Amino acid sequence: MKYVIIGASAGGAQAGEELRRIDKDACITIISSEKHIPYSRCLISRFVDGRLKEDNLYFKTKSFFDNNNIEGVLGVEITKIDRASKKVISKDNREFEYDKLLIATGSSPWVPKIDGLDLKGIYSFHSFDDASEIIKRMDKVENAVIIGAGFVGLEAAYALARQRKKVTVVEKASQILPNQMDVTGSLIIQKDLEELGVKIILNESITSINGDDEVQSVTLPDKTTISCDILIIATGMRSNIKLALDAGLKTDRGIIVDEFLRTSDPDIYAAGDVIEIDDISTGRRIPSATWFNAVLQGKFAGRNMAGLEVRYSHGIGIQNAVQFHQIPAISFGKTQLITEEEVQEYDVMSIHKDKVYKKLILKDGKLCGMIFVGDIAKSGFYTALIRYGVDVSEYKNKLLDNDFSYAYFKEEDFGQYSPYAESNSVWEQPDWWAKRVQYIEG
Repeated sequence: MKYVIIGASAGGAQAGEELRRIDKDACITIISSEKHIPYSRCLISRFVDGRLKEDNLYFKTKSFFDNNNIEGVLGVEITKIDRASKKVISKDNREFEYDKLLIATGSSPWVPKIDGLDLKGIYSFHSFDDASEIIKRMDKVENAVIIGAGFVGLEAAYALARQRKKVTVVEKASQILPNQMDVTGSLIIQKDLEELGVKIILNESITSINGDDEVQSVTLPDKTTISCDILIIATGMRSNIKLALDAGLKTDRGIIVDEFLRTSDPDIYAAGDVIEIDDISTGRRIPSATWFNAVLQGKFAGRNMAGLEVRYSHGIGIQNAVQFHQIPAISFGKTQLITEEEVQEYDVMSIHKDKVYKKLILKDGKLCGMIFVGDIAKSGFYTALIRYGVDVSEYKNKLLDNDFSYAYFKEEDFGQYSPYAESNSVWEQPDWWAKRVQYIEG
């Protein structure tokens, strides 16, 4: 069996490892347009601000491909999927045949059309190469501007602020983290940013980028000019669906897959940021742009490519966990109620004291969303309640109590072995010692 995987990040690397675990004799090839061994995009801010060295970014070892008997083809871009001949073709006209194919091409930064984008000193904040170029420029940077106040933009802001740069963040929405937090949670993080010296400008956008050869300033709609020696654009991501689209696979904002992560071609699978999933917390199909999802989907895709037929379920589209300066934060599932109908349809519980904010959103007695800022203890427990659709209606008044825990749900296994499950005592088995001796002696 020949397996080909396009993409060597979270989903692709995990799928390759899972395939090798299941199929010892298969031919497995992982192809990546990046020249680096698998690394974590989640850590590049710590690389930029100096907390991590390059070697700390990699989540697979340099011997990963050799150890798993996988052909790693790095620095090669695949430009075509030939479904009729069951092969993929690279930009340099190399061909790779497959029996089963996985598309794990991830996503790319979306850059708005602004005059001046061709100037030097303008970067995204997405890849190892982005981070390396930003580090090279750091010595000549005094003022930095970041467009976009989502998680990526704020991680860039914190990284540059730690390098003692004067940072201004420009966000077109009325709050920072508009897609991940509500106003209360975002204000806690905004205050922390401002205490570090970061300036936040809301309800504004950039109309032009100015400079001769290199960026020198940006201009706002009211003609205000902000000086900068570096500009980082963090205005959102787009799934890399072109390969799939050109191959005639079913796509929308991402590649459409079924519960087995199969595309509209039964021999082609997809996983990670490039796909759309059914979000159980909202009931809508949305892009799946989180590291956790990508790893889990890579594992499930590998199993299904190998013929195990395992359903991927419990998908949540919005799930972000970060540590901003001294402020940890997590958002999971549905985090905001936008319309009056939603306000009537959902229940909200929250507590807010100083720099700690916890909010839970419920519908029909089940949790479907949460925001924790400042204190994320037991957040894994609450995300499990959301992911597995556990009915919490009888504990509604206890949901945010300090002692609320898994102990209240002894009948739930949360997808794994329950520590509260009853089992027969070993002493009640007459032949237990004989079995133990047989096990020890092999």
